[in-house]
Amino acid sequence: MIELFIEDDAHRRIALKERGSLTEFYIEDTGQNIQPGDLYLGIIKKKVKSLKSVFVDIGAKKNAYLYVQDFQRFQDYKEGQSVLVEVLKEEEGSKGTKVTDKISIGGKYVVLFPGKGLGFSKKLNRDLFLDTHGSFAAIEGYRILFREASMDASRKDIEEEISQITRSFEDVYKKSETGAGPLKLYGQSSVLSRILRDNFSKIQMIYVNSRSLQSELEDQYGIPSLLHKSERSLFDFYGIENELSNLRNRKVYLKDGGNIVIEETEAMVVVDVNSAKHKGSQSKEDFVMEVNLQAAGEIARQIRLRNLSGIILIDFIDVKNDAQKSLLKEAVEKAFQEDPLFGKCYPITDLGLLQLTRKKKGSPIYSYLEEFCTFCKGAGTRLSFSYVMMRIKNELASKTEQIDIKDFHIQLHKHYEETVRDDIDLFIQKIESGQKRIYLEFKDFHQDYEVQPLVFKNQIQEMEKYLIS
Repeated sequence: MIELFIEDDAHRRIALKERGSLTEFYIEDTGQNIQPGDLYLGIIKKKVKSLKSVFVDIGAKKNAYLYVQDFQRFQDYKEGQSVLVEVLKEEEGSKGTKVTDKISIGGKYVVLFPGKGLGFSKKLNRDLFLDTHGSFAAIEGYRILFREASMDASRKDIEEEISQITRSFEDVYKKSETGAGPLKLYGQSSVLSRILRDNFSKIQMIYVNSRSLQSELEDQYGIPSLLHKSERSLFDFYGIENELSNLRNRKVYLKDGGNIVIEETEAMVVVDVNSAKHKGSQSKEDFVMEVNLQAAGEIARQIRLRNLSGIILIDFIDVKNDAQKSLLKEAVEKAFQEDPLFGKCYPITDLGLLQLTRKKKGSPIYSYLEEFCTFCKGAGTRLSFSYVMMRIKNELASKTEQIDIKDFHIQLHKHYEETVRDDIDLFIQKIESGQKRIYLEFKDFHQDYEVQPLVFKNQIQEMEKYLIS
């Protein structure tokens, strides 16, 4: 069963726990207008013949990139012309949004495309589906693709979704007839809506941090939730904040002493599996295989949590024979079976290397937790300062919840000094110090920050020179 945690602050953060273990984390930025699956009426701004590429204005800061494989269709496009496109990838770094002119609208059970006929997901047993649900009538102007989830749905639910998506398409076409772009014609549902839709029957409890969020769940979805009332933040109270911070660590320890090391490069993500010293009566071969199987499950969890994508290469320990290769590959596929972005898993090589692919959607967790370090002239990264301030706020609330203390010594790493001094009032506001007296010291040490209560009078006197509020 699933526990869902939703925290509204500067942005909405959503975490899922399955059987007490954190499995998914999302950030929903209400200011983010462009998401994969959105449909736009764009305006063609530029064509590059050698690349068969078209650059389209969809209202973003940078023109979207459209690759047109069919040369005749590329020739037909003219600068200044309107074009209906679907977002494939959000804008990232110096790259603009990636779009396609092969549009679709998807639901939980089906995806509709302009075209004709019926299609079935590769993961769906076509004959079993038709035996269970019967045949479906084709819809003029549309091709219907039945997804894997449709197998367990009722015929009524599938038909209702087809009707709803058909109406959405008709609305898109009607809006596009104006020809006045750039214009957003269709937007995918919010992250929260998709989570509730996909996990409705499995959600055991929902925790929220505000009455407005509680009302939103009740009014829009008819779902009750538990309101968190502590001064400590919801994520801090339930230990989620610490788990998120740990995602910066490259090394993750397994329960039997082994570990995995996760390295993200420009070309791929590399995961190295390492074992601890072999102890006990178990044979070394069985021990190594047990570590590999543990690693398979933890790797899937870490990849989903960190939202890593593209080519992922796993280096398992001493895979000896075909039986072990087959068992490990099955374990990896099973561990990823609940991941909607999982692509394909390839056979393990003689060197014990397994390659898999995962689709990209959104940014890796590091883009939220980290930022370029100004102290080292951008040569490295540091914990995001906005995240540091939130953690300090949580620690102040946690410590004052236990005992009434008014004086706190906060140590910040020197790489934050310039940022804080630029706007000290903002720092005080963000950590919500209230009536507390804050003694702030910048220090070159191995931590990003440290918060200590000052209990004794001589401690306070020694820290007097650092008092800022």
